[in-house]
Amino acid sequence: MIHAKPEQWVVEADGIAADYSGLIALEDIDLQLRTAQLTAIIGPNGAGKSTLLKLLTGMKKPLRGSLKVCNMDIHAARRANAVAYVPQETAIDWDFPISVRDVVLTGRYGRSRQAGGWRAWLPPRFIGSDHHEKALAAMAAVQVADLADRPIGALSGGQKKRVFIARSIAQEAELMLLDEPLAGVDRRSERIIIDYLKEFVRSGKSVLMVTHDLPTVRDCADWVVLVSRTIAGVGSPEEMLSPEALEKGYHRIERSKGGSGC
Repeated sequence: MIHAKPEQWVVEADGIAADYSGLIALEDIDLQLRTAQLTAIIGPNGAGKSTLLKLLTGMKKPLRGSLKVCNMDIHAARRANAVAYVPQETAIDWDFPISVRDVVLTGRYGRSRQAGGWRAWLPPRFIGSDHHEKALAAMAAVQVADLADRPIGALSGGQKKRVFIARSIAQEAELMLLDEPLAGVDRRSERIIIDYLKEFVRSGKSVLMVTHDLPTVRDCADWVVLVSRTIAGVGSPEEMLSPEALEKGYHRIERSKGGSGC
């Protein structure tokens, strides 16, 4: 077997475990994912899929084990703006009075802070024309530039998802993490999102996407990780969407007792 060189791994997890109030959500997570591929994370509800994304963003600390993203520990990856995150719709306060433009500009915060100077501490609208240009290009990439002045809460489900993907694009990260990006979106938004993610991967960057949409996984993913509180399988879509693999992964969690995950 030929192993990839270290610089080819975008995610390296060794013996990772995570819990919520003492209840195990993930355990014995050993995982290596190559750069420049769209990896789908699938598994039953409560399997720990969203928890895995939160570990990779640094929003949650592992109970044990080691974790690297883009050949850096999580803290270094965050400082380098290497990881962008698109959460589930339920994790966002849609009533907050903020425009589409200002949402996307928050993706430039990290870059602005890296550049230093007094503008780094200003609200999004005042951080400089170069950041505004990057935000506009990001909005154009997923076809929401015409919505720039609309309040985020006034958009459709598909438009909201595209705005938060635009925020991640504006960040210029190496790895994009998406939690159910296709849930509740219209067909047009689904096509725009999928087409952009493929383009992102072709540019040499990486996507890690939690989804329950197995037909889309079959059509679009390069690699699939089946999570069921541990890694139940890793392989091509053909391998991991086989009846045998799905039976193993989706029924394992039903047989287990206790635990919590999302």
